[in-house]
Amino acid sequence: MKAPYQLLRAARAALGIEHVALAEKAGVSKRTLVRIETLQIVSEETRERVQAALEAEGIQFFSGADSLNPGISLSQDILDQPTIRRRKPSKTVNSNG
Repeated sequence: MKAPYQLLRAARAALGIEHVALAEKAGVSKRTLVRIETLQIVSEETRERVQAALEAEGIQFFSGADSLNPGISLSQDILDQPTIRRRKPSKTVNSNG
């Protein structure tokens, strides 16, 4: 199934991984992922690479059938492990001048 951009964004969020990590796994730039997540057109090959990277992480995409809407499914392994988000620490502002 060709996953819509909205499901690609939802899958990344469900995995709790940052743009940079997914970009590395998919072999695309962070900017490309941002374009996908803001519903800007990217090449079919790029979209497929991002979808394949998400599927390799345990996401399953399914199309709407039998009156169900399209969506994603996470493997039990993902659900059993807490998500740890790794972000760059914010810069601390020194109020002493």
